[in-house]
Amino acid sequence: MIKRTKIPVHPMYDWFSGVYVHTMDALKLQHPLYEMSQPHRHDFYYCIVLDKGEMELEVDFEKVQLNDHHIFVSYPGQIHHIVSAQVKRGWFLAFDPAILDVNLRSILDQCLAEIILIPVASQQFAHLYSLIDHLYLIYKEPAPLFQEQVIQGMLSSLIYRFASIYLQQEKSRLRTHSTRSIEMTKIFRQMLRNNFRTMKSTSQYAAEMNISASHLNDTVKSVTGFPITYHIQQELMREARRLLYYSDHTILAVADELGFNDLKYFTRLFSKIIGVAPSTFKKMKSDLNKVRFKSV
Repeated sequence: MIKRTKIPVHPMYDWFSGVYVHTMDALKLQHPLYEMSQPHRHDFYYCIVLDKGEMELEVDFEKVQLNDHHIFVSYPGQIHHIVSAQVKRGWFLAFDPAILDVNLRSILDQCLAEIILIPVASQQFAHLYSLIDHLYLIYKEPAPLFQEQVIQGMLSSLIYRFASIYLQQEKSRLRTHSTRSIEMTKIFRQMLRNNFRTMKSTSQYAAEMNISASHLNDTVKSVTGFPITYHIQQELMREARRLLYYSDHTILAVADELGFNDLKYFTRLFSKIIGVAPSTFKKMKSDLNKVRFKSV
């Protein structure tokens, strides 16, 4: 029996416990190290804090460009790899979701963007960078009493600062919408990220939020520009692309894993959203740029 190849998942316990901090100073990766350059997932949050330099990533088939004073945050489960890098000063941070308090996890999970990329003003960035420098000094100490608790507390404080900057920028972009509408949309996004395999209708999310389906749909559409159905389909097809491209799952296996009982319906939906049939997409590994999401 042929063993099915799955998407590589790098768990936290592979390398570190709870928190990982490492400098990127003088990192040059026109041809990145094999492990970093191969598409993979993490079961933890992954941050790049870039002070000086350039870096190109690919995250779920989308190109992401980092320059001076940028912070990038990757969600657990996203497929990503480093394409190239010319870094003079920067940090890698990784942390287990379990060490974050419930409020901070909700803030991250409710971000409206699928890719969290935060440009930071120079003075503000310098302050954040000094906090990471201090965190690293404690991280490298030879295991004093309560070191783990201190590191986790400092890391949480740092991520709260990241989140504060991001939310201020998000608020500025969404200033024409009410606080209630934004809050409702964020709750929906969090639920969708956690339940897209099993909850595929507006009414299911509305019932969980104890509001009408029409009210939820109208609210999300006003904030994001797209109805609930669009977001559900995008989330499903994003995972379908991951599985079809980065594993040897058959189309039937992918449909089954995503909760589709009707293979023909899955094929039609994939073709509509992605622009090509699943079978064609599986053959396009040589050129990721040929396929981009289409608007519904």
